[in-house]
Amino acid sequence: MLAVLFTNALMLASLGALAIPVVIHLLLRQRRKRQRFSTLQFFAKLEEQSSQRRKLRNWFLLAMRLMLFALLALAFARPYFPKAANAGTPPKRRQIIIVLDRSLSMAAFDPAGQRWVRALNATRKILTDLRQDDRAALISCAAQSEVLSGFAPPTVVANLLKDLQPTYASANISQGLQRATKLLELVDPSAASAIYVISDLQRNSCPNLGSFPIPQPTDVKILSVGDVFAPNMAVTDLKLEGQMAPKLRVGLGNFSDEDSAPSQFSFVVDGQEMFTRSVHLKAGAATNLDILLPSQKPGWHSVEARLVAKDALAADNVRYQTVFVPQPVRVLLVETRPARRVFEEETFFLATALDPAMEPTNLFQTGFLFEKITPADLAKKLSSRTAARAWDMVMLPGLKEVPASTGKVLADFVQAGGSVMFFLGDGISMNRYMTEFRDLLPAQLDRLESEPDSSLKWRIGDYETNSAIFAAFRLPNSGNLALAEFTRRFMVTTNGDSFVAAYFDDGVPLVVSRTVGRGKVALVNTSADTSWTDWPKHKTFVPWLHGLGRYLAGDSHHDLSHNRVANLISGDDTEVQIEPSLLGQTFQLQTPAGRQIAGATDARGFLRTDLTAPGIYILRNSSGAEAKRFAVNVPREEADLAALLPNEFQQQLTRSQEPSKRTLAASMFGSTDGEKEVWRLLLLGALALLFLETFVANRTLA
Repeated sequence: MLAVLFTNALMLASLGALAIPVVIHLLLRQRRKRQRFSTLQFFAKLEEQSSQRRKLRNWFLLAMRLMLFALLALAFARPYFPKAANAGTPPKRRQIIIVLDRSLSMAAFDPAGQRWVRALNATRKILTDLRQDDRAALISCAAQSEVLSGFAPPTVVANLLKDLQPTYASANISQGLQRATKLLELVDPSAASAIYVISDLQRNSCPNLGSFPIPQPTDVKILSVGDVFAPNMAVTDLKLEGQMAPKLRVGLGNFSDEDSAPSQFSFVVDGQEMFTRSVHLKAGAATNLDILLPSQKPGWHSVEARLVAKDALAADNVRYQTVFVPQPVRVLLVETRPARRVFEEETFFLATALDPAMEPTNLFQTGFLFEKITPADLAKKLSSRTAARAWDMVMLPGLKEVPASTGKVLADFVQAGGSVMFFLGDGISMNRYMTEFRDLLPAQLDRLESEPDSSLKWRIGDYETNSAIFAAFRLPNSGNLALAEFTRRFMVTTNGDSFVAAYFDDGVPLVVSRTVGRGKVALVNTSADTSWTDWPKHKTFVPWLHGLGRYLAGDSHHDLSHNRVANLISGDDTEVQIEPSLLGQTFQLQTPAGRQIAGATDARGFLRTDLTAPGIYILRNSSGAEAKRFAVNVPREEADLAALLPNEFQQQLTRSQEPSKRTLAASMFGSTDGEKEVWRLLLLGALALLFLETFVANRTLA
């Protein structure tokens, strides 16, 4: 039995208004009155048939107009035929898209079990409920969202789940939805489409959900496999800080609304546990630990900060870092004023800066080894065939007497790759210096100047922070070089190939360097002790002297920049910068699992690789020697397991306002599965009656 229902049934009451014109017509109809008249012979006799036609036309017009208003009233009432429940009607074909979260947080454990296992079970259940003629697509959300399968039979998609595992990366569910909206363009219009989001709904994985509108007819179903709140402790950071005395800073965090139970923290270097301690954090609290380590031999070292805690996610309980201990710069320190008391020697401040008696537990000593010699022994030390390999640098305070052949020996030493740091001082002979060291000095000495006024002393002005010499002062509040005062200096004229790294405040060069052969030479326009300056008494003197020493040494084996590696995150497509000396070589990258990956640097000196797992990566050159070691860690945002509720997720979604492609039948009767509307047909009928009424009303009948 065909049933008709109405969306706006109250509009049917307007059909009663159709009686109004009929009533008016009946009430206002003129009645015939008999009148006495003398004769009708002068009037033409109307044809009775023509009169009957006019009456018929008027009744027809009235009927059409009543029908016109009736159709309009019915159209506004929105009649529709409900879909009959017929067991013999086959169900509509389905095409679904599964957006599967594979971020690190999916590896977490809740009281109901591991989230990833629950996600796989939910995915398989969805695929099992599909028929063979239904189609499913699978989208993976990890570091990058990718389509693992386009629309395919459910069994094909189910086979892909066998090898899938959660990754060590963060995910962006909104990017997965963007991929899904692209796939919806391929959906059969006659099929029922739906998007299934299977995720723990971690808040950090759900940014900007409304950025990619979902088409109106598509149903979005959320299957949450995680708890809204899950207790979790994590090692959030492990980084190297400091220039002179670098230390390792560890960050710990409690991502829970409850205080943590006592947990065991340990620090491991090269697989050997250095120390352990118990840690306890309040709800939502975080703390930092600063750690000094025993001295290590030069080379690369792997460091791990480990936390043993009963929490939801284990992967963020360890963090990795690599540390490079440089080869010490070997220095010949020329003492011009030997004394029984060491603080009376001219090289006292230089020696103290090179070995400032730091804590013996510090991983980094000074990075310098020195031997004191007299000016007379300098030539003997450097004349041996092994001098260039035995020593890297000579620090030379102002010499009142320059031994014969000193200039030639130093020139040969620098040409072979060594370096010399010249200081000036009282009693030196400008002419002797310019004669003996003319092939080395980066500037010509003109005349000695003393302070112009006892109350006005020279200070350090401009200096090159981009140079390794002043690298320790690049960051704000890293030291005020302008505090040092200078009372004497030489007026100098720099050579054309020289580099001025620092000036006095009136523009006179203070630190000048140049390259000679394979080595470097620097001239410091002040004394090595406090006779011309109080700089050695300031804290900035030690990091400056170390920076100048490493700059002159020049060899990457003495360079601390190995430690300045960016924070590498698992899952990222990363570029690792290689030292210029290693450009053009092929490398083998050893992963934490021991797998070897071949690679080569590009023209810019970067090695591009995909870091899929956290841990220590070792880069070896073609000869098998270790060229670099770097650490990869999990994203720290994955430690916060706070999640959205499914209805919160739904509320953030937006729907597309663009009209979808419609068939003619859908345009006429609507596309809703449960009903077929006919109001459009009623409006079309009313429009046809309107044209017909106009034609009939304007026709002239004979």
